[in-house]
Amino acid sequence: MLSGHGIETIALETASSSAIYDWRLEDEPTPFRRETVFPGEVYDEIHPQRMRRAITATLDQIDPDAVHIHSYSTPDAHACLAWCRRRRRIAVCMAESKATDAQRVRWREAFKKRIVSEFDAAQAAGGAATRYHARLGIPEHRIFSGYSVVDNAYFAKRAAAIRRDPATARALPGLADKTPFFFASARFMERKDLPNLFYAYAAYRHRAKAAGTLPWRLLLLGDGPLRPELEAIVKNENLANVVTMPGWRQIEDLPAYYALAGAFVHTATVDQWGLVVNEAMASGLPVIVSTGAGCAEDLVSEGGNGFTFQPGDVDTLTRHLYTIAHAVDRDAFIQCSRAIIAEWPLERFGTSLHRALNAGSEVAPHRRFSLQARFALGLLGHVARSPRSFHTVQD
Repeated sequence: MLSGHGIETIALETASSSAIYDWRLEDEPTPFRRETVFPGEVYDEIHPQRMRRAITATLDQIDPDAVHIHSYSTPDAHACLAWCRRRRRIAVCMAESKATDAQRVRWREAFKKRIVSEFDAAQAAGGAATRYHARLGIPEHRIFSGYSVVDNAYFAKRAAAIRRDPATARALPGLADKTPFFFASARFMERKDLPNLFYAYAAYRHRAKAAGTLPWRLLLLGDGPLRPELEAIVKNENLANVVTMPGWRQIEDLPAYYALAGAFVHTATVDQWGLVVNEAMASGLPVIVSTGAGCAEDLVSEGGNGFTFQPGDVDTLTRHLYTIAHAVDRDAFIQCSRAIIAEWPLERFGTSLHRALNAGSEVAPHRRFSLQARFALGLLGHVARSPRSFHTVQD
């Protein structure tokens, strides 16, 4: 995306894998240069001080004009930011955090501001992230929306092909049954609020049966520590034959689930954005999204392509499940989803990144590395015990 502007892109990958996410290792050739600092190692098992030293050495070798930095809370991000400030290179923050992700404590926010204000510009997920990072010291005119996007064309084309020939996907777990279904995809962890999804779904089934309407089933992809609790709810609520949990699936399987679903549901109490909502909308689905997800204000048109609800509001979620399955013009919702997500393509990422780089270039050469920021980053490097020591939101 940036090559047309004469910019060479180098992807700096800290480690080959994560202890949290079971993503497949991608080793296919890429159109850009890719550097892995710790090949064959697990990110979460690398000591923070070792990580910072290696990232700094790699940047010394590459010697970039700008560094686009994911997060401001991890050792590798701290190393990148400090490197940029010492050499007066452009530091752009990839910004997803929003003010409502956690209960904010004044002294912690002041400490965080010492770090975040050292960035020259930011590429934000959306409106909530833009406002929060402006509050943390990055001038709003140097924050550009478009960080949290997916390959819309991939999901749209694959989903369309499967809808034309559903038989090609029926062998996947949970897709042999042709009954319409609600679809959700998330890690089975507390902040995704999946138990309340199950309780709302059980209440929805009672309402649909009372209205003489065939209830949809529920299919949930993912895995995690809450699986035993979810399985217990399925048993206690008599949902064994209508709730399917096929586990974790890699990206090539996802379009099949989106294609054959009736609507997508995202219930997180806290989610900095929620890229699964992008994927669902690109695949042509109506959506029900908790306002705890950062994408809700940017991607959901109330009554247009879906509905929002307050985290934990089981009654409202129940009502939305019934409405979106049985009481709306779903074709109109689908078209609205497609129209909204068309404004969030991969190209938006490249455009906003280029604008952030240009904005950063106006200030980076003239900035000093403040003593307060040096102290803050040094302190974090000294006390960190793991790469995720200072994450506010659980991964």
